[in-house]
Amino acid sequence: MPVTTLTLRQFIGGRTARLAFVLSLIPALFAAIYAVRPWDVTAGEFLIDLFRELIVPTLLPIVVLLPATAAFGDELEDGTLPYLLMKPVSRLRLVLGKYTAVLLVTVPALIVGLAVTTVIASRAPGAEDLGRYLLAMSGAAAAAAVLLGAVFLLVSLVIPRALLAGMIYIFAWESLLGRFLPGVRAISSRDYTLRVFDGLLGDDGALALNASLTMVAIAVGCLIVAVLRLRRIQVD
Repeated sequence: MPVTTLTLRQFIGGRTARLAFVLSLIPALFAAIYAVRPWDVTAGEFLIDLFRELIVPTLLPIVVLLPATAAFGDELEDGTLPYLLMKPVSRLRLVLGKYTAVLLVTVPALIVGLAVTTVIASRAPGAEDLGRYLLAMSGAAAAAAVLLGAVFLLVSLVIPRALLAGMIYIFAWESLLGRFLPGVRAISSRDYTLRVFDGLLGDDGALALNASLTMVAIAVGCLIVAVLRLRRIQVD
């Protein structure tokens, strides 16, 4: 808890938490445009397209990237990581504390953004009940945050310019190649997130559960590697 609390204070005191929440609200702008002048699609179809084409491949990974790379990245840039490692705290607790703080920022931000977007879209003329769409999007977004939070946390301990590397990955792999190349799409976070979404929306519990378990397993693997990486860092 002390590590989590300290990291949360860093996020809230800086720009990380604010940027995460602002970015998560960008889809609400598109929902407002749709509510004012809905085109020839239902509100549910609009939310599905928005979630598939904008939120999952681009906005969601960026919202997670910012705090995940800052969790250890800020410590590395400021030169305070050695002091943190000298504390009588296990490397596992440090990683889990930072990871928990990342989830406590990203998951609420994503859910709030999705909720606001859904409420605005529901104001369109003839809009149906969008509650099940919100639940499906929220569940898929939370699963994606669990996966990407661990991946980007590990990246920040391995690559010096983790934020830049993460941005290149998001736009090149998830947003571009993941849309058009089946081989890339099959191993992207976008694909697993959409499996969870489709499973929750279509009441296919097996599909959602299998995809979620795979994402959790990958996240656990990344966290284990992050712990090993911290153990190899020399304290001067």
